Amino acid sequence: MKKEKEKKQKKQRRNLQLKENIYNSPYLILILLTSLAVMVCSDEIGFGAIPEQAQIFVWDAYAKMPGKQDAAMASSEPAPEIGEDVNEVHTIQEDARQEDSMTDLEGETENAGICKEENDDILNDSGLPADDADAENAENTEEMPKGTTDFLYYEPVQIDSPYYKDAGKIALTTTYPYTKENISYFNDAAFLGDSRTLGISDYAGLEEADFYCDSGMMIFKLLEEEITYQKTGNKVDLTQVLQEKRYRKIYIMLGMNELGYGNTEMYLKKYREVLEKIREWQPGAVVYVMANLHVSREKNNFESEFNNININDKNAAAASLANGTDIFYLDANPLFTDEEGFLNAELTFDGVHLYAQHYDVWREFLLEHAVEVQDDVQEKGTEAYLENGQDENV
Repeated sequence: MKKEKEKKQKKQRRNLQLKENIYNSPYLILILLTSLAVMVCSDEIGFGAIPEQAQIFVWDAYAKMPGKQDAAMASSEPAPEIGEDVNEVHTIQEDARQEDSMTDLEGETENAGICKEENDDILNDSGLPADDADAENAENTEEMPKGTTDFLYYEPVQIDSPYYKDAGKIALTTTYPYTKENISYFNDAAFLGDSRTLGISDYAGLEEADFYCDSGMMIFKLLEEEITYQKTGNKVDLTQVLQEKRYRKIYIMLGMNELGYGNTEMYLKKYREVLEKIREWQPGAVVYVMANLHVSREKNNFESEFNNININDKNAAAASLANGTDIFYLDANPLFTDEEGFLNAELTFDGVHLYAQHYDVWREFLLEHAVEVQDDVQEKGTEAYLENGQDENV
């Protein structure tokens, strides 16, 4: 009798649980359908954003784990005097650097890194008659030369990393008829970046330029978090600054703190979004995308993501955004690296940052790569960009 009673009670409990599940099902289904409707209709969240948002969440959580943040990039101490040389360590790039270069990139696709802009289409879209458009196009072509961003190619090595791959190419400074300017060129310039840009602010003697930079700054944070305005030491909202204050030149150098955060595709996508915003808020400004400097042989570490192949991957991605008209890629690495591409150990105190006395070389490099574009030509280029969307290969 006792067993039959327990069996009966057990059956009653199962029936009761089944009824509860049936009773709650409509509410669960309603919640699910409502959530899907919100994601589809919302301007900020959609089905396509779910994988990316999930990936960013995972990367962010992983980057905050103890030991995952690079201490060298977080340092903001003043550069010390020259110290001892570092020991040499083998790198994969020794063979990669020896491959033949390919510099003739006419007609290449987006991966070749030359961003094309069809002047005839832009002028015709403006509503001018065909003859007038051709004449104005010829005039503008003479006034505003077009630069190209080329690459040195080599056979890539296989990389087993979620953060990057071997791009198989090294980005070169955009070819352009630059002018050499004096220090006043930076009077209306803004520099955006991380601890290396902070070094330029402290030691390059560019007192008139505005520097917005912090140790640990990333392209993902640049327009999302407050950043330090170095002239006052106060934190500012860069999105507000760029909409209220006009600059004629904007220098950006970000990518070192992204070496172990997300991957190169995410980095490129965010960099493109940032450039689009800057061009919208600063019409007529020349934007310089600055290459991230390599690290020393001692610091180059293939057991982690902190190495020069990863840096080259990020640099090549950023360089692909240069269009040769108002966005230019500048690579100062040849000034500071040895024949194997490592940051010269005699020039750095930690394998990542330069000694203070070497920033004047960087300043002269920037002065020798100055672009001056007439206001009316620059305004037309920006208006065309905003009307027709980004350039074909950007």
